[in-house]
Amino acid sequence: MALPDAIAWLDRLQGISGPVFTHDGTAALATVSPSGIDGDKSLGSRVWKFGLDGSMTQLTRGPNSDRLAKASPVDERIAFISDRLLRGKMGLFMFEGVGEARPLGDVPGTIEDFKWAEDGSFIVVLAADRGLNSGSINGATRLWWGEDEGPEVTVPGLTSRRLFRIDSVTGETVEVGPRDLTVWEFDLAPSGAVAICSADASERGWHHPKMMRIDFARRSHELMHESDWQLQGLAVSPDGGKVAVLEGWASDRGLVAGEMRVIDIATRNVSILRADKLSNATQLQWRDNESLLFTGWKDLGATYGLIRLDGTIVWQVDEEATVGENPFVATMAVSPSGVIVAVRDSIGHPQELFYKPSSEADWKRLGDVNGEVARGFPNYPELRRITWTGKDGLPLESFILVPKGIGPGPHPMVVVIHGGPCMSAKYSFNPCGGLAWASAGYVVFVPNYRGSVGWGQPFARLNIGDPAGAEFDDIMAGVDKCIALGLADPERLGVTGSSYGGFLSCWAVATTNRFKAAIPRFSICDQLSSHYSCEHDFHEFINGGSLELPEHRAVAIDRSPLNRLDKPTTPTLLIQGREDRCTPLGQAQEFYAALRAKGATAELVVYPREGHWLTEAVHRHDAWERKFAWFDRYLRQIDG
Repeated sequence: MALPDAIAWLDRLQGISGPVFTHDGTAALATVSPSGIDGDKSLGSRVWKFGLDGSMTQLTRGPNSDRLAKASPVDERIAFISDRLLRGKMGLFMFEGVGEARPLGDVPGTIEDFKWAEDGSFIVVLAADRGLNSGSINGATRLWWGEDEGPEVTVPGLTSRRLFRIDSVTGETVEVGPRDLTVWEFDLAPSGAVAICSADASERGWHHPKMMRIDFARRSHELMHESDWQLQGLAVSPDGGKVAVLEGWASDRGLVAGEMRVIDIATRNVSILRADKLSNATQLQWRDNESLLFTGWKDLGATYGLIRLDGTIVWQVDEEATVGENPFVATMAVSPSGVIVAVRDSIGHPQELFYKPSSEADWKRLGDVNGEVARGFPNYPELRRITWTGKDGLPLESFILVPKGIGPGPHPMVVVIHGGPCMSAKYSFNPCGGLAWASAGYVVFVPNYRGSVGWGQPFARLNIGDPAGAEFDDIMAGVDKCIALGLADPERLGVTGSSYGGFLSCWAVATTNRFKAAIPRFSICDQLSSHYSCEHDFHEFINGGSLELPEHRAVAIDRSPLNRLDKPTTPTLLIQGREDRCTPLGQAQEFYAALRAKGATAELVVYPREGHWLTEAVHRHDAWERKFAWFDRYLRQIDG
């Protein structure tokens, strides 16, 4: 079948990430990336310079991928990471304003992050050893480079994420991190760093964090803070005396939208800042020693502002937009003079880089990266905000995408369930990937169920111990609201979702016959087998506690779609990446086999080299052809 024009336009959508200011504050550096890759090649991302005067300059040209540029704090040098020397292994490179960038340092792993020293004399890098996991928001694939050298061996302590200090001139490299811990995130502090660490180097370790004070000279560490939840967004104060961090329930590494905490490094005293009203923050930056800039999610949009350590909010701005490079974390960069730069997208407007001279000013666009894509959607759908209540009266809100000129309903409707569950549908150009379905003529409902982020930590934790329980009731109550509004035809409902959204799509197939077709993607069907075959500890949290305890194990068994299949009638198309370490291939295989054993219509499509989403263009196009054909067959067959 011919793909809708929307797919071709979405293929042209370029991602913008990691904006930071240059040393003099007159421009921003950012990475620009294509929407996908050609075959099994590198992504081909490049570093660009966006002048506040409107100029755009491409600074790097590969080969392979260049990204994560950061300017020296004292001069014009720019450091970035690239796998131009060995595909898949990101090394450090230095660009000095003229000529070609030069490789710097000798790090055995692939670099994931780095920080400049305050005086620019050295750079500390965080590098992951070969064989570790990239994490779900980065595809959940094995980090690998070079040729296979025999069997892949998994044993505790064999691999780690480590810290190295690199001289910014000579490239002399010395390991400075703890010898017996893996480091997930760090910020520099006097004589060393503060870091989020774990003994376990797998994604399971990230779910059980410890904040450590690290002495680089001794390579020693001491415990500063420990949490029952997850930690993210470390920021050491300018005087080195305090560290700010975000703490909250997060289903995946990189998704913490939590409460703001400030910890005194000397006394270990912990302060919580306005946890009642600002408990979905995703980024913290020190403005001075007594105040913090915060960015986060609020309701269906983003929020950012300045808060003092006594809890006083100096200013705060709420926006009906996604402020940040992706739907996972809201982020921005702020110069010493107070200029703000951020990646933003909103209804009808794809991602672009913007700046504002101050918090009170209006946003001004820097460059025109995706303007062509915006012009490619003259019939962009109507995005309607919808409110409803769960069966227990819980207020809920989200969006319906209504194709332009569709006429009176009811219509076939696709329910797109977001993953996480610590995510949400937000004001954005393509909420939860629903734009392609709407462009193909479907009404699209993207429900925010309990457990979504944007409504505070208490709301985000409502589904803990109750997976596929009240949250699924929330989704079905929202479907009923769409039917009551006259938009959705109850006889032509389809359901789809990825990751946790794939789990809830499988749950729909197992427990209700209301959907006429389903497309679970990168899904979970058996929580026990998933827990022991995946590389994270998500199941321990969503089921209320350790699965070694009978009460939590019973929840996992009861709330597994595989164990609920009785007489399934929903035709189900399962889509899966072969290399996915978050929701492993076996989950889709098990559900497919169980559906076929029950006599249900099912199809399983597995893509080589792919992880927790599809990156290769040919795979994405093939999947879209199959998805459109599946829903068209079962949701539009009565259209004549």
